[in-house]
Amino acid sequence: MVRDVRNRYKGLPPRTPEMLFRIVGKFYRGAVSHYDVIQEKKREAERALAMMRETGNPEPLRQALWVLFCEFHFYVTCWLQIELALYRLARHEETRELADVQHAFSEELKRHLEVREELDDTERCVADQFVHFGEDMTGVLEDRYWIAGNYFTVGKSSLEALHRLYGAIMTRKPN
Repeated sequence: MVRDVRNRYKGLPPRTPEMLFRIVGKFYRGAVSHYDVIQEKKREAERALAMMRETGNPEPLRQALWVLFCEFHFYVTCWLQIELALYRLARHEETRELADVQHAFSEELKRHLEVREELDDTERCVADQFVHFGEDMTGVLEDRYWIAGNYFTVGKSSLEALHRLYGAIMTRKPN
């Protein structure tokens, strides 16, 4: 079974709340540890943009954006896995109060999952940058990318939202 965003709740194997909390922790740590990698890939995209402006050749920038978006994909896949665990925790008898967390973070979760779904087609997302921003590609320098019909980046606000989500989930973990 393919675990894409649209089919994410189908065929989920049973998990205990303890295991689901471990899953949340695992993917939270994965996303947080990947943050610095993403920031480096952004700098590589900026260098590739400078090269494109000097040479007129967009290929290095296309490649740098492709790599960056693959790194974004990993990060938002961590959000997807946390969302799946939260969904299941909210349906367990002993952790049902996590439905409040699910509701409180629904917009952040939705935004990251929409980006995740779009990034499944990385080539199209790269092409969309050139269409949306044109030749100057200001999105690279402004650290904002046109994905899922909105501007998105893996930046401080996304990371802070992830920290808040993780904290809200883990404070409700039974002893």
